[in-house]
Amino acid sequence: MLGSVDINNLMLTLFVLITVSIYILIIIIFMNARRKYHGGIIEKVINMIISTIGFMLVADIAFLLIPIYGFDISYQVNVIAKIIAITLLGVGGLKFLKR
Repeated sequence: MLGSVDINNLMLTLFVLITVSIYILIIIIFMNARRKYHGGIIEKVINMIISTIGFMLVADIAFLLIPIYGFDISYQVNVIAKIIAITLLGVGGLKFLKR
């Protein structure tokens, strides 16, 4: 039965599950840190990191849509979500440099 499983899909699914679990772990850690450092600039930085990691999570979850929508649509969703995440991080960083 293992011979009938496409190894590329198996490796991609394993990669996505590992990265998603790491992203969820990072989000949990920063949610606990946000409760500890409530208010001020530290909380704003933590919120910016959480939102960036959230969009990166959505970008990697998009690869799980390959069997349903195909590689092209999944890759486009991945790239758009990563562009949003990096833009969010860049704009947020510039706001802190402005102060």
